[in-house]
Order: sequence, then structure tokens, then C-alpha cells
Amino acid sequence: MKTTFRRLTMKPSSLLLVLPLLGACASVAPAQLVDARRAYDVANQGLAAKLSPTDLYDAKKMLDQANAEFEANGDTTATRDYAYVAMRKVQFADVTARTAADRELVASAGRQGVVVRDAQAVASKGALADARGQLKDERAAFNETATGLRAANTAQGQELEKSAAMLEAEKAARATSEARLAGAMKDLATIAAVKEESRGLVITMNGSVLFASGAFALLETAKTRLDQVAIALKAQDGDRKMTVEGHTDSMGSDSTNQPLSLNRANAVREYLVNKGVDAARISAVGMGSKTPLVPNSNAENRANNRRVEIVVSPGSVTQR
Repeated sequence: MKTTFRRLTMKPSSLLLVLPLLGACASVAPAQLVDARRAYDVANQGLAAKLSPTDLYDAKKMLDQANAEFEANGDTTATRDYAYVAMRKVQFADVTARTAADRELVASAGRQGVVVRDAQAVASKGALADARGQLKDERAAFNETATGLRAANTAQGQELEKSAAMLEAEKAARATSEARLAGAMKDLATIAAVKEESRGLVITMNGSVLFASGAFALLETAKTRLDQVAIALKAQDGDRKMTVEGHTDSMGSDSTNQPLSLNRANAVREYLVNKGVDAARISAVGMGSKTPLVPNSNAENRANNRRVEIVVSPGSVTQR
């Protein structure tokens, strides 16, 4: 007897059930999911719904997982895997139903005295065995994929926890640095004039407390003050550049004042570098008498103009 296989066709009502699902998705459903939906709808209207409802229910649960994954995350590998297994479960339910129908046909034929060829029964059993074997392999592949997904999720979670811990550590370090800078600037304000200008933070120290008249060698008392300056400068953000400016009054010629102011600026810079200030971030310049704070009209004004200014350039954070 020639084996007859019924061709699966889709009723219009089933198509109407599929189309809303597709239209509701934010992205186009993968072919595996579309095919699984169509196959399930056809099977649900055929023999499988009557003769193998349990197997068809298993297929429906797997299809629901595929739909849920697609609605949540779109066209992912997990969506396709769930859809693939759902398709195989539908096919298994269909084969089981057709086998049951064939068995019923054999029994009915036996009651009527009709002998059904063994070849047809053998073919049905072989098809069922093949379907079961294929489904077993596909279940193993699915389990392997699911294990990989769980491992990937675990690794991602560990990475997120690590990033969160690093962020907290950075916040704590930043808070400590800011507290140290605030304390250093408070101490610095007791020995020097500190103010914010458009060019940055300006630390002004009277030249008479740093150098003897006409000299550029640091006084011993100056070193104590510069130690506090070094602490404040080291607490500044690493992207802030610093310039030591030497200034003189208008007494004397430019040929004398210019090198004197530069030598004084260099002396201060070298001392600060020796105290740990990054040499690459700090430079020295001699300004001579070109930029007085007040007119050089009397001794007091000239004393104020003889100074060293340390300018810290604006950075990402301005200390006030």
C-alpha cells in the first residue's frame, strides 16, 4: 500500500491569529518563530489536537517561551532556539497523532477483516522513532545553549558587581582627595594670599619673607612656608598646570630686575619639586617689574610688588 502524507495547510482564521502577534512586535520576528507559530496553528486545528494533545501542549509551552523572549528582547539567539525546539515538538505531536490515527485505522480494518500491510505500520513506527531521536538530539542542543546563556548571564552579573565596586572605590578616593585639598588650602591661607582669578588660582607670597634684598637664595623661614605650599599644590587635580612668577619693584634697571625675578622664581620651583610637586606640571618665569600690584610710589607699595605668585591653571574642579 502506498503511504499517504497529509499536506499541512493553514486556515484563514489561523493566519488572522498570527498577524497580530507579528504586528505587535517592535521588530520583525525571525523565520524560525514565524514557522513555529504557523505549524502550531495548523496542528491545533488537526489530528494532533485530538490524538496527541499532551505533546501539542508541550509544543505550545515552548512556543510561549519563544514568544516571551521575542517580546522581551527581540530577535535573539534564545528566541530562535526556543522557536526551533517548538517546531520540532509540533512535528513530533503531528507524527504521534498520525501514528495513532494509523493504529486506529489498523484496528478498524482488523474488525472489518481488512489486512493492512505491515509495511505501512513499520513505516509509521520508523517515522515516530526518527522523530523521537531527532527531538532527543535537539533537546540536548537546547540544554547546551541554555547552559551557555546562564553562564554568560552569571559572568555579566559578576562584571557589573566588579564595576560597581570600582566606582564606589573611586568615589571614596575622590572624597578623600577633596577633603585633603580643602584642608591644605585652609592651611595655606594662613601664610599667603589665595584668590581665584580668570587665569586660575593665584597664591601670592611677599618676597621679603622668601629672600634677602637683592638675593635669590631662599631664607630658612621661607622653606617652612613653602612646605605648606607644596602640600596644597600636590593636592590639586593632576590636569592643572602651575607657573611660579617672580616679580620685583621698579627700583633698579630691567637688566637687573628681569634675571633677579627669574632666579627667584626658579629657586621656589626647585624647592617645590624637591618637596614632591610634579616637575612636568610646574614652570618658572621672571616678570621683572612689568606687572606691579600697586604703584611703586612709596616703600610700602614697593614691598608689596616684590613678590612671588604661584598660578594654578583652571582645571576640571576649581577649589574655592
